[in-house]
Amino acid sequence: MQLPKLSEEQLKNISTPINLQRAENYVGKFVDCSIEGNVLKGTIKGNHGSYTSELVIDTDPIEFKCDCENAKEVFCKHAAALGLTYIYTPWVFASEKIERSKINSFEDIKFYIKTTTLKELIEELRGKSIGSAQIAELNGISLQQLSAIVKDDLSGKHHTLTDPLKLACLYLLEKQ
Repeated sequence: MQLPKLSEEQLKNISTPINLQRAENYVGKFVDCSIEGNVLKGTIKGNHGSYTSELVIDTDPIEFKCDCENAKEVFCKHAAALGLTYIYTPWVFASEKIERSKINSFEDIKFYIKTTTLKELIEELRGKSIGSAQIAELNGISLQQLSAIVKDDLSGKHHTLTDPLKLACLYLLEKQ
């Protein structure tokens, strides 16, 4: 999945260091993230309500909009956080998944892992006669731990073993 590029340097060019520092507290906390062409959009709950931010990332300098009061005068922390969220977790902006057969790079694998649930991968392995107990044993965890991680993944909570488990499942699927 090829998404438009955005760099921290571009954000540094239009933001103050303090706003970028404050923005880090909001990274990954946006809801309703989307991308249309080169326009990023997202809504975040701030200290004084919800704010919708927008970035046009193919302009120099980056164009922005935000519902907060500060955005009328400066590049606000919400707009900066939207940009940082896109840089660090671009998959939250994608409306489609990458097909496994189209994975060609490390970035594609990362994108696939972040946009596919562990439950989907485990169900696909079940279809190939590999059960949850085998997956748990292969990864050195109990079936109960695997179930808890699957449940957390479905609810958007991230466990340190989620991505390694997904990679193990992906490996098994590719080897079948």
